[in-house]
Amino acid sequence: MINQMSSWRKIALPASIVFNFFLVALIGGFVWRDRTDEVGFGAPLTGALAKADATLEAQDAAAFGAIIRRDAPRYSGAQRRLVEARREFRRRITADEFDPEGARQALANWRAAWGRFFDDFSETLVEALAQVSPEGRRKLAAERKLLRAKPSLP
Repeated sequence: MINQMSSWRKIALPASIVFNFFLVALIGGFVWRDRTDEVGFGAPLTGALAKADATLEAQDAAAFGAIIRRDAPRYSGAQRRLVEARREFRRRITADEFDPEGARQALANWRAAWGRFFDDFSETLVEALAQVSPEGRRKLAAERKLLRAKPSLP
């Protein structure tokens, strides 16, 4: 009986430690994702630049990133309003007392903010893509297709 208990403990302790590390990583991932959302849309743009750096050859990534960074002051106000609108929509849908009309208005504001951001950012995006090789643009398009296939939360 003592040998059975000893072998059980030899398995249970490492399994418990591994499971606890997994839970810490899982919870940390959710906290980090939520924190990224709070920081704002700049984090996804930074993420997009990081993905471009990872996807593109060094020369393409540098040229693409230079245009995006150069024009950041031009679209940063629209970007900030987009973040605020998304945050307000999230606040509305997670409130204890759900207000359908308030949620509709917040969603409409988010949609309008997205439109303004897209209008302000579109020319920069096209100019940045013009600096990328045809193969690089194909890689970016393939990467974007993969990302769009993954489900995401609001």
